Amino acid sequence: MFSCIRPGDCVWDVGANIGFYSELFAAAVGPTGKVISFEPSPDCVATIEEKRRSSFVGNSWEVIAGALSDDDGDAWLSVADGSMAPSNHLANCAGASTVLVRKYRADSIVAAGHTVPSVIKIDVEGFEGEVFDGMTSVLGLPSLRAACVEVHFRALNERGKPHEPKRLVRLAETHNFTVKWTDVSHFIAQR
Repeated sequence: MFSCIRPGDCVWDVGANIGFYSELFAAAVGPTGKVISFEPSPDCVATIEEKRRSSFVGNSWEVIAGALSDDDGDAWLSVADGSMAPSNHLANCAGASTVLVRKYRADSIVAAGHTVPSVIKIDVEGFEGEVFDGMTSVLGLPSLRAACVEVHFRALNERGKPHEPKRLVRLAETHNFTVKWTDVSHFIAQR
């Protein structure tokens, strides 16, 4: 994933959790680059903000409190494993272990004036398809060179979407990306 990143790039960290990768991305893009961390969990957002403030990268690291998805609006986030667990994911409805969060289309984020990504990292616990469906315009932008995706096969199967990985690969290829599986659960789509 880091071989895709160049100094001065804008990297979107989708499903940033506590900002581990965001912090590394900020160092990789340097002072002329930018990182935008997308994270819906309020507790994780607070941790990322603390890291951002103490990292002295200033305006080159932005945090958006919300999930990327296929539409804009409110959503429920399952926090059954804890408010900062990496397994948190969007839920279909409110429950005892959910919190109300915002969700955004990537296309809406760009339309609102946020920096266009050069590289996107996606780790969203089985909601990879919704992220891709919300970024149809972003996928077509020539400045987007790579999308690095963790595919959560078990979560997709549990959601009744066993063919979603093949659909995502086809969607990336339709936008002139070459897809390479780096292991059994990660692929990089590059131009």
